[in-house]
Amino acid sequence: MSTKRVTATAHVTRRRRSAGLSIGQLHAEHLPDHLDPFLAFDHFEMAEPFFPPHPHAGFSAVTYMFPESANGFLNRDTLGARVEIHPGDLHWTAAGRGLMHEETPMRRGVRCHGLQIFVNLHSSKKWMAPQVLHTSAVDIPRVHRDGAEVRVVAGAHGDTVAAISPPTEVTLLDVVLAPGATLEHRPGAGESRFVYVIDGALEAGAAEAAHSLVAGDAAGLSAEGDVVRVRAGATGAHLVLAGGRPLGEPAVFYGPFCMTSQQDLARAVQAYQDGRMGQLEPSF
Repeated sequence: MSTKRVTATAHVTRRRRSAGLSIGQLHAEHLPDHLDPFLAFDHFEMAEPFFPPHPHAGFSAVTYMFPESANGFLNRDTLGARVEIHPGDLHWTAAGRGLMHEETPMRRGVRCHGLQIFVNLHSSKKWMAPQVLHTSAVDIPRVHRDGAEVRVVAGAHGDTVAAISPPTEVTLLDVVLAPGATLEHRPGAGESRFVYVIDGALEAGAAEAAHSLVAGDAAGLSAEGDVVRVRAGATGAHLVLAGGRPLGEPAVFYGPFCMTSQQDLARAVQAYQDGRMGQLEPSF
């Protein structure tokens, strides 16, 4: 059994967008061969309302709130959902042909800490009816082993399978490692994989060729090899391990829409302009 190598690295600089928002944004240009089917992977801290109601189409907008977050989001959308995203919760909005939504801190001035992830939809699903999936913290399975705590947010880790079955199959593991602890994860064949460090320091890859990573670093892992291996440094580490089977399709963007062609993009824009994605009054 061989260990996957680190084949690309990037550092994501956190930027303060306002007094109540800082964000580090990992996009395809950082790890061009490793993110598909992910489109964007944003690590945020948010204490004030920042994003008014806005549309999405052609992909899934996913919010994962870290368990240690001091606050959660209130999600409203044009499907009529009004959902509280508490610390440790996962909220998955498969926008499909389009909808409007808004997410704001439940308590203004109190920090929300989590991930906003955009996951692509296969071309056959880009015009599906919008769908919302939610997993509460208590329903996200955990694995404890040898100083590693793994929350299986999506996908699987060993025999432990996540509660959610989204329209794009991905793996998302929220991992906390004690000082010096090691995690080994065996992904499915043909899946891309990357690691993003939330806090602390670690080494990724085989021991003889390990790459040192610190908070804000991301590493893409080789297709070759059977096992993803990470080892925490002297102060421990908090990381996210993510991946999935690449869709291998064009990603054509216009603002909050992602399709596979300019023709379909124009169709989505027209649907929005015609009001077919609904209307949502801002809450702030």
